[in-house]
Amino acid sequence: MAQLTIYIDDKTLERIERSAQKEHGSVSGWVRKRLNASLDSGWPAGYFEIFASLKENKIERPAQPPRKADRKRIAF
Repeated sequence: MAQLTIYIDDKTLERIERSAQKEHGSVSGWVRKRLNASLDSGWPAGYFEIFASLKENKIERPAQPPRKADRKRIAF
């Protein structure tokens, strides 16, 4: 497994150590888990190809029922 050296301020390191301790794991494991989650949470494949690709520009809000059709709310 490769090793990586990073420079981080003391306050952030303390926060990471506390979080890793709460999860009963190592700092390396905690950081690896967060990095993987960050790298894997990108946009789905093909997202930017279909984003805003509607051919029609006629998106309209559906008609809303009148407010008097709402149910009466119960006071607590």
